[in-house]
Amino acid sequence: MKVTCPNCQEKLTPKAIKNINKKGIYVAKQCPSCENWFSLSKPLTILKTLGISLLLLTSLLNMFDIKSEYSLVFSGIGFAGILVAILITFLGKNEKVDKPVV
Repeated sequence: MKVTCPNCQEKLTPKAIKNINKKGIYVAKQCPSCENWFSLSKPLTILKTLGISLLLLTSLLNMFDIKSEYSLVFSGIGFAGILVAILITFLGKNEKVDKPVV
């Protein structure tokens, strides 16, 4: 999956990105072409993390057979959560950010 730099519009492979700054759930990357930093917007990052967390939580509830009469509901919520996370991963737009403090 190629990532597009929001500044120079260069399509980058993940291996081409050498400088990455992780702070909590936020990940800033530096474009090797224009050297500007970019990341997924903060609301999209939160939604993506929430979607993955929903999948994890509902999977654990189903695996340990907690409230088994609701397992179909848990599965539906987990599916919706991972669908949100996948859509944001592949269709979410990156935005330019200030140089992160290391």
